[in-house]
Amino acid sequence: MHAMGDADYVFGRGRAEYDRLIEQAEILRPVTERMLRSAGIGAGMHVLDVGCGVGDVSFLVSNLVGAEGSVTGVDLDGDAVVVAEQRRAAQGLTNVSFCQADARSLDSGGVFDAAVGRFVLMYLRDPTEALRLFAERVRPGGTLAFCEMTSVTATSAAQQPVLAELLALFTSAFERSGARPDIGAELYSRMRDAGLQPDPRPLAEVVLGPARDTITYRRWALFARSMLPKIVEYGLGAEDEIQHRVEHDLREELRAGTGLVPLSWLTIGQWARLPAQ
Repeated sequence: MHAMGDADYVFGRGRAEYDRLIEQAEILRPVTERMLRSAGIGAGMHVLDVGCGVGDVSFLVSNLVGAEGSVTGVDLDGDAVVVAEQRRAAQGLTNVSFCQADARSLDSGGVFDAAVGRFVLMYLRDPTEALRLFAERVRPGGTLAFCEMTSVTATSAAQQPVLAELLALFTSAFERSGARPDIGAELYSRMRDAGLQPDPRPLAEVVLGPARDTITYRRWALFARSMLPKIVEYGLGAEDEIQHRVEHDLREELRAGTGLVPLSWLTIGQWARLPAQ
């Protein structure tokens, strides 16, 4: 379910991971919507959602483009596409479609006004070349807009040592898998190198939540559970030890907290225009 040379997907696949993605999407929806609106995604546009997963970015875009627009979501994971289609049908959306495909080689049968994605480029073997290929599916003067992470967090190692330790572990797992956890900081230069015209004012945000909120613990507990098999496989930690750190130490640390803690790494939304012809 990944192309030759792409990074290993450290979260694995299956229903538990799809549920984690749906919960993550709610956390990241505001920053993603701000990025898409800033990039000019709006009414009547026809948009390609690269690496759509279970469909959350596609659903967000469908609301922005309206009934006169359309969204085509593509993903390598056929099971995720099935879930996305089930969710589309349940919502009664008629301007969204999904297919299992690699957006880098998609025969689109037409030209999109924009290509968008969230946490996709970090897994690709050559993100710059991928941007060039995505651009081939977009009309001249159209838009590419992507949200990607960096390894920067708002965590205080002094105040939340367990969370800081876990976030560093997650970053190490990304690196070991071949993914690029700092790709967000590279988006501007990679878009420029791909022949695009990137906006020099990207959106950069960290999502925060109260330490004691259930959603805060659940966010990182689910993250750890999805990643755990790969963390063990990569030799980065023992299963029992990590489970104890998450289920006991992290829970107690957050319960004792009084301030805000990160629900995300620094996320950068960068968009660019294709040259007009």
